[in-house]
Order: sequence, then C-alpha cells, then structure tokens
Amino acid sequence: MALLREKQEFILGSSEQGVAMGGWARFLIRTVIAPAALVVIVGCAQPPTQQLEAAQKAVEIARTAGAEVYAKEEFVQLEQQMNSAKQELAKQEQTLTIFRSYTEAEKMLAQVVAKGAQVEAQAGAKREAAKSTALTMEKEAQQAMESAWELLARAPVGKDRAAVESIKQDFSGLEGYLKGVHDLVEKGDYLAAETQAKALKEKVAAISEEIQKAIAKVKGKGARPHVS
Repeated sequence: MALLREKQEFILGSSEQGVAMGGWARFLIRTVIAPAALVVIVGCAQPPTQQLEAAQKAVEIARTAGAEVYAKEEFVQLEQQMNSAKQELAKQEQTLTIFRSYTEAEKMLAQVVAKGAQVEAQAGAKREAAKSTALTMEKEAQQAMESAWELLARAPVGKDRAAVESIKQDFSGLEGYLKGVHDLVEKGDYLAAETQAKALKEKVAAISEEIQKAIAKVKGKGARPHVS
C-alpha cells in the first residue's frame, strides 16, 4: 500500500509539474516569442533608398536643364515637394521600428520624380525660346550698329568735326558691348544676352538720332533762300 501511494504521488506531481511547465511555455510565447516575431515581420520595412536617389537625381536634372532660371516657380515647387518627402522620411526614422512605414514617403518621392520630369521639359522649352530671342536680338543689334556706321560716314565735318569724333568714340565702345552680347549667347546666358542686346539697340538708336540731327542741321545751313 505504501508503495502504491508513492507511485500515485509521483504521477500526480509529474502531472502538476507538466501543467506548470506548459503554462510557462505559453507565457513565454505570448510575452517574448510572439512580440519578437512581430518585430521581425513588421519592423523589416526598409528606407526607400533607391526611390530617394531617383528623386534627388530628378531634381538635379531639372536644375541642370536651367529650371532655376527658366522655370523658377515650377522648380521652387519641385524643391518643396522634395523637402516634404525628406521630412516624411525623417519622421519615420524617429518612429518605433514596429510602427515604421515608408508607404507615404515612397508615394511622395514618386511624385517628385514625375514633377522633376515635367519641370525639366518646361525649362528646356523656355530655354530654347530664350535662345531664339537672344539670337534675334543680337542680329538686330548688329544690324543697327552697321546702319549707324553708314550714317556716321555721312556725318558733317568742319565746325562739327569734334562732335563727330566724340560720336565715333561712343560707337567704338558699343562694339565691345556687342561682343559682350555674343559672349553671353555662347555661354548660354540667353536672358542676359537679350537684355544687353536690347539696351545696345536703344543706345545705337539714340546716337543715330544725334547724327541725323547733325546732318539735318548742316543741310539747313547750306540751303539758300529763294529770291523772287
């Protein structure tokens, strides 16, 4: 009887110990293993490095196309979108790993890439238009200079020689101004070339007007009154 009782106690103790160990195992699964697995599954979201590089490249391509000059407003908007995307990335980096998500950042970076292509195209078109205008203005300024030199050759001499020589000196200075316009065109600074060519045309027109007045004055002096 004593032996039987000992066996029963052993079996009962083993069963209770098994139950206790099973409860401990379930506790470990709920509190340690499951959360760890969740971290591995949810927290494996990686920063969109490739998308970020693509967006940065799109901005730089637009800049190289002259967007800062020929599509200012659009380029400012592009940079603002890029900054917003970077802020979203920074926000996620500061979030706990298990709650981190780059879905919105990826969407924003994709929008930057698309916007960058649009701005690049707009800048390219406006740059070509500015180039065409600058070349036209340069040609018109050169033609104005040539016409003014021809007019200057007919300018009066004699008492007005000093004034004519002064005008010639002014024209010599404008020759360098015309070269400056050409240099700006060659450098691709078409807006500045257009502005300088326009100013040159105005100066040449003013000098040409002075020459014409001098010619008219001499003709007036040379005219003889009609005697009836």
